[in-house]
Amino acid sequence: MRRSIVRSAVLAVAMIGATSSTAHAETRMFSYDPISADAKRLTGAGVTILFKDGLLGASRPLKVLATGVPAQAMLKPARSKDIGPGGLSAITGVDANAALYAVDTSAAQGKIYLRAFCPGSTRLWLSFSPIAVRRDLRIQAFGDDPKASGQARLCGTLDFSYRGEWRLPDNRTPDPMSDWTDNPQRPDVSN
Repeated sequence: MRRSIVRSAVLAVAMIGATSSTAHAETRMFSYDPISADAKRLTGAGVTILFKDGLLGASRPLKVLATGVPAQAMLKPARSKDIGPGGLSAITGVDANAALYAVDTSAAQGKIYLRAFCPGSTRLWLSFSPIAVRRDLRIQAFGDDPKASGQARLCGTLDFSYRGEWRLPDNRTPDPMSDWTDNPQRPDVSN
């Protein structure tokens, strides 16, 4: 009897903790400067990542934005097996534990990212090292291999140094493609 009460109490505390963690998930934006040759070639001035903080400190990237030009790629969660047998661990020089996301080529400038990052491919995936304050970022780009059906290829390894965090407008979903900072005292919230 006592064990079932203890189990019920532990389960209730865990559920409350999970609910409160979900409620406190916030959307944030970090900018990064390019370090590696691939990062400089493919992004120019770097990238900005719009992400949502998740449970236990895990962050889920939502968008990748080119810092210097108005181009963004919307991201969808992907599974390692989506890129072929063996997933990330089957590709040499890849972080097999990285978080994998598919670029939505039907949204925003997804097709532009696809052509720039993996010419000749019809699909694009990006893997991310952990996103954290003052921590550098590695993004690896993968495209479907036109020469090997069902297997992705590594198209580039992009290393970035952490630059800083953007201040997001209050009480609305951020749209980093619109300039809401014209008035630094009061962002335009009429949109």
